[in-house]
Amino acid sequence: MRRLDPLPGTRVRITLSDRPDDTAVVRVIAAPRRDMARTGALSVPLQPFAESILVDVSVGEKALLPGAWVQQEVLERGAPLAPVPVSAADLRPPAVISGAAEHASLYWGETVWPLDLGGVVAIPASARPDPHPLSRLRRLTLIAAGRREEIGLTLWRDPAFDVPWQDVRLLPRAASWFELAQVPPGMRYADAEQAQAVGRARPRPRVP
Repeated sequence: MRRLDPLPGTRVRITLSDRPDDTAVVRVIAAPRRDMARTGALSVPLQPFAESILVDVSVGEKALLPGAWVQQEVLERGAPLAPVPVSAADLRPPAVISGAAEHASLYWGETVWPLDLGGVVAIPASARPDPHPLSRLRRLTLIAAGRREEIGLTLWRDPAFDVPWQDVRLLPRAASWFELAQVPPGMRYADAEQAQAVGRARPRPRVP
């Protein structure tokens, strides 16, 4: 029997270290199967996340991860908090790269931007769809907070290491990928939906 997906606005508190009150708040933005499906099915870019939850992560008043795909265990292992409503502007899915180098595309939610890579660029696994367990989400939150030195694993201390978060904009080479895909600078996700007539901007059938 499948678990019920948490409702948008559901929040939990996760610990970042052993220090008292060193915590972050994870808020559910959407459950793809329930909130992002169209006519009972997910679009191709969203299919890898069917079992995932889209969340944002904040510390205090600062949003550190405005969009991240996580595993259900993040919600199950966090301490419940009172829910906070989610608005349409909060829907900011991370970008991922899908497909082999010669046929790769930048997937940003339901938007698709072909990448002209010529088959010679290796896409790191850190840019591929892979929803985070709690342990990795905690490390990514510390990195986003500028606390990389507190992470005990040597690999994570390497400044050249590609941050394994799906939003490729956090990767060192990501800016050039957005340029290759010809995503206009500063484009918000809502603008991308509108430009491609997908997601919330998808044409709706007329009701007779």
